Amino acid sequence: MKKWIVLAIAISFLAFPVAALATMGTMGMKSKDVEGNFFGRIKVYPHYIGDVDFNSDNASDGTIIDESGTMSGFDQRNEVRFGWLGGGQDWTFKIVLEADLIPEQATVDRGPARGVGTSNGANFGVEKLKMTYNFGSFAIEAGWDDKFLDVQSGGNLYGDDHPFIGFYGKLSPQFSWEALYIAVNESIWAPVGTNDSDIGDWRVYTLKGIYKMENGFAISPFYAYSDNGNGTTTVCARVSYLGAEAYGKLGMFTPRLEFVYATGDTGKNAAGKDYDISAWAAYGSVEIAVSPRFVPFFGINYQSGDGDGTDGDIEAFNGITNISRYTPTFGLENAIIYRWVPNLGSILYANNFANLGTAGSGYGEGFNTGTGDGPGMIMYGLGFKGKVNKWSYKAQVMYFQLDDTGGLEDFYGRNIDESMGTEYDFWFRYQFNKHFSIGNCFAVFDPGDAVEDINGAGFDDTAVMDTVELIWAW
Repeated sequence: MKKWIVLAIAISFLAFPVAALATMGTMGMKSKDVEGNFFGRIKVYPHYIGDVDFNSDNASDGTIIDESGTMSGFDQRNEVRFGWLGGGQDWTFKIVLEADLIPEQATVDRGPARGVGTSNGANFGVEKLKMTYNFGSFAIEAGWDDKFLDVQSGGNLYGDDHPFIGFYGKLSPQFSWEALYIAVNESIWAPVGTNDSDIGDWRVYTLKGIYKMENGFAISPFYAYSDNGNGTTTVCARVSYLGAEAYGKLGMFTPRLEFVYATGDTGKNAAGKDYDISAWAAYGSVEIAVSPRFVPFFGINYQSGDGDGTDGDIEAFNGITNISRYTPTFGLENAIIYRWVPNLGSILYANNFANLGTAGSGYGEGFNTGTGDGPGMIMYGLGFKGKVNKWSYKAQVMYFQLDDTGGLEDFYGRNIDESMGTEYDFWFRYQFNKHFSIGNCFAVFDPGDAVEDINGAGFDDTAVMDTVELIWAW
């Protein structure tokens, strides 16, 4: 009798999922006048990282920081995204959820990690969010999404995702515009007797226009005002950026140009000293479409440096968030320079060395770590890229030197050479279909004399990074 009871219970458990599926409904929009689409992307990037501290005598290969966090030696970065696009008459929405992690027990397995009694796991939450409503002559937008001022050229000023509210529209078929309020940082700072404070808040206000000529060439003037507190009671920076970029095809040539001027001042620091800001950046490149299989390109990028760290002026150019990593000509996701490399003083997404110098002395850059006595940067680059059937490739060389080492020499108390080094990148990808691709990025950074001058004797070895790129998308 017991056997029959056990058998009956087992059959009931087996039958339950089938019955549940038979009665389960289908997922759809509650409102019948709304359309939506589900999409996703998963990146699996195994990395090999060698001597990114530029010293082969050290036991460690050094570390870099990417979106997934600190990486060293051999690591695997995963980026997992799921999202929805949709809307109805006159309105739209976009929601993207993301986890960016180095997969290991402490970040993926929801059970406890070794020696830890609580559950662990990488955060998975809202990465992008955007809503719009079109009033006809203009539209309102809000959320947390990627916004750019100069990503089509050098990316020296701004490109990032932060909370925003804005308006956009067209004054004519050729001229469009966008105005944004961006909350780069919202700080709840609580000294004794204070529950909340504006100290540490970082607000950015932008206005951008795009005029597209009949031949497709575009001219885009822009303005940004950065009201920037760095999290202390005494230091802040208020900076106006005025500039423009131009880009587009002119026959077989695609020029990309940019100029940005920064002016403003800082509040008094702990020593009671404030600074006047006057700095600039410029970029120019040309791509030559010899054929789809072979497109050579060359260019130059300039960011001014500070020549005297002891005076009352800041001449080092710091953008709001340098977004060079994703610019069309020299941008490459898994190159070395576009990571946070401590011994280079580089910043994630950027192509400069804005962390070199006196910490807390400056303004701006993506993590508010740009220095006031920084050396600036000059980059000379060339390369070629193309597509052959399902293959895509890109090879490039970028030489970096410091614009002005005066402020840096005041900080370190010794002479600093201008040569920061040369990066060599080779990237290729095979697109099996629209949903899956395999690629590889091999990057080398050969340091110049400045790297050893800054970090000490022995920091003159070549850094190597090799990244396999496995991407699924739907």
